[in-house]
Amino acid sequence: MQAEGYRRARNLLTSRRDHVVARVLGFAQSILLVVLLGIIAVFVAVMASRGEARFPTSEVKRLPAWVISRYAGQDGRLSMFRDTGVFPLVAGNLLSGNIVHRFFARALLATTNGLPSLRSNVGALATLLGLGLACVLLIAVVAIWRRTAIAQAATEVAATMRRQIHRQMYRLGQSSLPTEGVGPVINLWTREVNDVRDGVVSELDATPRLQVLAGGLLLISLLTSPILTVFLASLGILVWLIARVLDRDARQANEVALRDASVQLCLLHEDLGLLRTVRVYGVGEYDRQRFDEHLGRYQQADTRRIITSLLLNPSTGLLYGAGLAIALGVLGYSVIVNDQISIATMLILLVSLAGLAYPIAEWIRARTAIRHANRSARGIFEFLERRPELHQNVGAHFLNALQDRIIIDNVELESRSGRRLLEGVSAEIPAGSRTALMGEDDDPKLALACLIPRLIDPRSGRILIDGHDLRDVTVDSVRAQVATVLQADLIFTDTVLVNIGLGDPMNTLPRIIEAAKVAHAHHFIQDLPHGYDTMIGPLGHYLKPDEQFRVALARAYLHDPSILIVEEPKVPLDEHTRHFIDDTLSRLSTGRTLILIPHRFSTVQSCDNVIVLHNGRVEDMGSPERLQNESKMFRHLVYSEFNEFSSGEIEAGVLHQGEPVRKV
Repeated sequence: MQAEGYRRARNLLTSRRDHVVARVLGFAQSILLVVLLGIIAVFVAVMASRGEARFPTSEVKRLPAWVISRYAGQDGRLSMFRDTGVFPLVAGNLLSGNIVHRFFARALLATTNGLPSLRSNVGALATLLGLGLACVLLIAVVAIWRRTAIAQAATEVAATMRRQIHRQMYRLGQSSLPTEGVGPVINLWTREVNDVRDGVVSELDATPRLQVLAGGLLLISLLTSPILTVFLASLGILVWLIARVLDRDARQANEVALRDASVQLCLLHEDLGLLRTVRVYGVGEYDRQRFDEHLGRYQQADTRRIITSLLLNPSTGLLYGAGLAIALGVLGYSVIVNDQISIATMLILLVSLAGLAYPIAEWIRARTAIRHANRSARGIFEFLERRPELHQNVGAHFLNALQDRIIIDNVELESRSGRRLLEGVSAEIPAGSRTALMGEDDDPKLALACLIPRLIDPRSGRILIDGHDLRDVTVDSVRAQVATVLQADLIFTDTVLVNIGLGDPMNTLPRIIEAAKVAHAHHFIQDLPHGYDTMIGPLGHYLKPDEQFRVALARAYLHDPSILIVEEPKVPLDEHTRHFIDDTLSRLSTGRTLILIPHRFSTVQSCDNVIVLHNGRVEDMGSPERLQNESKMFRHLVYSEFNEFSSGEIEAGVLHQGEPVRKV
């Protein structure tokens, strides 16, 4: 039942206690359920016999005294006894030719001798009802306990897998690219892990509970009538096998209808997407005819899909009807003509055999869940077994604060999808300078920025800080010297205190307040509902984009890096906010190397150097003044991306007259 991937996932259970407890309790629950069914069977038999028993007169001397005291007359060669509780079951089977029935009768007679309440009709009914209620209570308690153990075991497996995925994300560099992010892993993190979790739940819920329950139901049927049980079970299996063959055509017809409906639905989606073209070229009449034709075909295909999904094959229906008729005919003959079994026995037999459908259906469902879990587990383990992209060379040494320059030497980098992000990129960034990264495409700029804190490694080429290849220094010391403020991850759901201090006990409240003041964030943080204890982020109090940016700048200041990488907000900013951000960047750049991904032309003008990227290559680099005069690409970028109207640096209706324009 278990495949390799799922078995590996199951082995992630660090404690076997919940796993064992769930199985033991499943076994106990099924035993209790079988006992309850047995009590119900005895109850039905007592009701059907009304406590009246017949026993051969010649064998009456074998009966206990309390039975003889209930003598009620003679019926031919049989003595009649009334108000005997469960004794009719004993009387009907004590002299049976079936050894199993004789054993059952003797066990019940011994129980009756030891439990006087079973000797009368009222006492037997009360006792059986009490035992039944006790079983129901025990089953409920065991079920709650068992579900708790199953939940703990399944969630432990899921949590362990998610923890391993999280740790693997640290080791894999490409996930650090903001443009790629964790998107490819979200499916593993949610649906695939949930499939594995549901597989564990289904397995622990099914085994051994369903096997024990099926065995108990079969045992009750065999105790009731072995011959009829074998006959009816064989008949049921034969009918099911034949029905599967007959339903094959219906399943294929449903699959064809489903495919046709999907194709027509895609065409309808395409028709909706063509509306712009239809309007431009004025072919509305043709488009309506085309849409109506596709809609009609989709309606027909969808109708066939619904019909075939709900359709009972006539041959299958006839087969089921014939099988049921044969079963009822045999049981009716045994009750009415052959007088082989009683009506109560027939009912018990039918209920027991029909009840087998539940464990069989649940077992099939569990197998399906485990197949899905195995497929998902394979995908998860393939991800976990990917070799980390970030390696630290043996003997790596500590990196001190940047003193001289950052050298980007012939770097090439590809995205996970194989797209070329950087190709032969070489550049130098002097220590203490302001450098802007410009380009039409955000991905190469962000990729180049992520190379410096070694969030990713280039496919070829080197990044050197003060002449040290980043692969030859420790990763921790590199990241101690670099802080990033990227728009993809400015804040997260937690308090302002944690967003700035990142939970480091060294970052006390006075230090965090100082950082917030440097970033001009202290004044709006004080106005939040709970000040620095206010929850912010996607699930917390809403902050405007510029407020999020300033919280991230405060975090970077507290990190005290020698290299600061900042991506400016893309949204238009008012003059007051621009002044705050410019002042913060000015303070942060003192004694530090600042690398900017600008979205305002004034920011570009404030830089010492500009690296212009185009199609993953360095198109040009130099001071803004030189590039303004000599670089067509730079002027194109300034015109297309940094014009005053799109960047918000000028209000509508105010003309640029050479000097920077102030808002009026």
